[in-house]
Amino acid sequence: MATGAAALLVSLSSVCYFKAMAATATLPIIAKIIRAIDVTVNTSLDFGTLAMTDDVAAQATIDPLSSELRIDGRGGLALAGGVPRAGRVQIKGAPLSVNVSMEASNVQLTNGSTFLTINNFNFLTADGGAQVTVTPTGPGNAAILSVGATINARPGQLVGTYVGSNRIFANYQ
Repeated sequence: MATGAAALLVSLSSVCYFKAMAATATLPIIAKIIRAIDVTVNTSLDFGTLAMTDDVAAQATIDPLSSELRIDGRGGLALAGGVPRAGRVQIKGAPLSVNVSMEASNVQLTNGSTFLTINNFNFLTADGGAQVTVTPTGPGNAAILSVGATINARPGQLVGTYVGSNRIFANYQ
């Protein structure tokens, strides 16, 4: 037992005589710069001029792919002029995946004294939904998106020009 204790004391005392060894490493630093996303509205979402009866709620939808106005079959709305058209936005950036979405699912347009509601926003197709992922790979690293929606008129809706807006968000994934 004396030899074991002596060996332990020698080992412990040896530790005190060794100095700690320093180590170094080089940290690589990388910065990749890409183009910031740019969103430009090329065409407003326009339902045209709609005639409405006083007693029936009605809906009309703009198809984002065809820009066709589809009026429900209730007889409350009819196209009376103008050229309905889907909205069009351009997304420019690096050729990476970009998540594009509408800020609000329901927007109220106003004529100064009352409102009507727009909802069911769709990108690209009638079933596209209010959120889509695109990769800007076209000319100039751009992607063009069509936007459609549904207008909802209430019975007794006041006449006038109704205006409003909805923000579009675009973020790299």
